[in-house]
Amino acid sequence: MTKSYRLTLIFLFLSLVSYGQQPQKLNNHIDSRNPKWLLDITAGANIDLIYPGVAPGSELFDSKPKVVPMTGFRLTYLFSDIIGGYARVQLNLYKTKKSTYNPSGIVSIIEDIIQRLVEVYMPAVPKIHSALDVGIIGRFEQDKWSIHPGIGLGYMTYLPNRESSRSFKQDGIIYTESYSQRASFHFLNFGLSTRYLLFDGGALLLDINFQQPLQKSFAELSVCADHLIKREFYQTSTAGRNLNISIGYSFLF
Repeated sequence: MTKSYRLTLIFLFLSLVSYGQQPQKLNNHIDSRNPKWLLDITAGANIDLIYPGVAPGSELFDSKPKVVPMTGFRLTYLFSDIIGGYARVQLNLYKTKKSTYNPSGIVSIIEDIIQRLVEVYMPAVPKIHSALDVGIIGRFEQDKWSIHPGIGLGYMTYLPNRESSRSFKQDGIIYTESYSQRASFHFLNFGLSTRYLLFDGGALLLDINFQQPLQKSFAELSVCADHLIKREFYQTSTAGRNLNISIGYSFLF
């Protein structure tokens, strides 16, 4: 084999390697219109936009802080040049305060004991309130920037669902006091994600989304003997109306 022939083979080999690597790099670029996966890891603030309502009805609900930390991740598949789909898990971190109207019956006492045991051995678990949503996004990308507006449907654990009751005797009459709370529900999510490409495989991320409940939450307290004596009822459509603002890092595949 002559020297010129060997040089020709080496040149062809290097050309093929360079040609094979170039499309792979292009496919990872954020403004490429080829299908790709995005994995976002975020952290930020969850802002509760609930309308406080009028006491004492609104005080039937458990309470939570207005602004709490949140974290989460989202998997997005951009399957066309104009649209994609996503699935997101969001974890809001806060401790609820039980309503003073919740009667201290045997069920409530058992719940308190279990909760205290969990807080001792797994202190983070009672503070985790999750939300899951799936939906579609639009795809607007240019150079190093991308904007992805989206809409989705999800389910949220805003406050724990509770059922408790107790019986007591007064003036020779036996009364039953019952309490219930329903505040976990489906919601509609509107969001906007902005990414700035740092590398072929990763970008900085700013994510803003708004969660609107599709169901009303309610809390109820009733006192009965042989008939209904007292009933307090409060219902709202704003429980779980949240604004989430977070930053993070997006991995591109």
